[in-house]
Amino acid sequence: MLAAPALAALAALAALAALAATPGDEAPLAPSTETVAPDGPSAAASAPRAETRRVILAVEDRGEPLSGAGGSPRGDYRRMAGYAGSARASALSEALARDYHLHEEAAWTIAPLNLRCMLFTLTGDDDVGALLTRVRRDARVKLAQPLNEFETLAGGPQGGEAATRPGATGGPSIDPGTASASAAAATSPGTTPGTPGTPGAPYNDPYFGLQKGFQQMSAAALQQISVGARVKVAVIDTGVDARHPDLSGQVARQRDYVSGGGALVEGVPERHGTEVMGLIAARANNRQGIVGLAPGAVITSYRACWTESRAERPGPGTARCNSFTLAQALGAAIADGADVINLSLGGPSDPLLTRLARHAQSRGAVLVAAAPPERLGKGFPSEVPGALVVASAGDAAEADADGWLVAPGRAVLTTVPNGGYDMDTGSSLAAANVTGVVALLRAADPVADAPRLRRALLGSMSATGGINACAAARMLGVSGLRCDGEAAATAAR
Repeated sequence: MLAAPALAALAALAALAALAATPGDEAPLAPSTETVAPDGPSAAASAPRAETRRVILAVEDRGEPLSGAGGSPRGDYRRMAGYAGSARASALSEALARDYHLHEEAAWTIAPLNLRCMLFTLTGDDDVGALLTRVRRDARVKLAQPLNEFETLAGGPQGGEAATRPGATGGPSIDPGTASASAAAATSPGTTPGTPGTPGAPYNDPYFGLQKGFQQMSAAALQQISVGARVKVAVIDTGVDARHPDLSGQVARQRDYVSGGGALVEGVPERHGTEVMGLIAARANNRQGIVGLAPGAVITSYRACWTESRAERPGPGTARCNSFTLAQALGAAIADGADVINLSLGGPSDPLLTRLARHAQSRGAVLVAAAPPERLGKGFPSEVPGALVVASAGDAAEADADGWLVAPGRAVLTTVPNGGYDMDTGSSLAAANVTGVVALLRAADPVADAPRLRRALLGSMSATGGINACAAARMLGVSGLRCDGEAAATAAR
């Protein structure tokens, strides 16, 4: 974990935020004997792709839904006596496997969409494209697509914690003799740590002074009246280090769809998910680290992505996900009644995931999506109609053209595993910032839907291009606010 002196030096070296990574965590394993997750990718590539020789097919299944099941594993509903339609759907699956020379690896139901989805491996001579062309003409099949791959969109190291240790290989050597610089950086001039509601810098968290993005968004002003209480936020990402001192007690539940089949877990401490969670949920006024944007929100972590080791794929460390893991996580988030769903990832168009996302929106959820880099192009989730797509401040040219939101995403200080803090860069972090602000806004105005939130946030964007949380709340009609400029003017008088 970085000590205070190290943080000041790291702030001075923000341009070096993208540091070398150490080998990462495991690729996906088998969640259970009945629902088998596909192996992690092994071939080198720089962009998401369809996993070779795996497809997802779906058939209609109008059986009685399981209680609270948005996406339930096959084993659950097959044990349910009298689950109407399951026998027919199972028979259809077996017939498709036989007719098209496929091997079923996993199956699960999405009750709200009346679908039984199957993950198949090709065993015949067809390639994926030729098979899908034939299968899409089959009236029994309601959806047919490749098993697509996605990646998280942060630029720093993802696999290990080298960046959290002063002098680690591949990172800047932090001079431990900079305590005075750290003390100056950790407190804004002319402010005294206090309680939320105090104008200025109302926090006793020692690294608040380094949270420039938090301050640029005027989040403290909105936290005068809202901390996101009772708003349900779903973070669909890698695992999260819920034992981090700044996240202790902040993560309501964690489910693992990579190696746990959706089981509740104490946590899989991976970097990207921990970074995103810290920006949204880090505890305020605990004399520890940083301040989260919505520390009062009810946040659930759905692990649908896994960290790749550098040995598996050359290039920057990153985390990967696929249609299979993301579909199950999205289904669970819908079933849990998520109000806001954070998707700090990107990849190709995906019909199944888009249908799930649209269903979540129809139930009132706000989708927040990271803007894809140019090399990826538009796909899921950025192309989902109505999603709040967020670019990083400084990358605003395309955002202006597409009507995307812009939020701080460069050299952003946040939490990393093992009790550490580090800076990272990317639209993943910009999206997390918007998710935190949206949680604040929905707590302050529970009837604010995605179109109203989008208009308010777009209208709040300053000349520098970033969203302003307090101004957005004003546009929604939230009263009782003293935005930053007004607080400063009052203090001057």
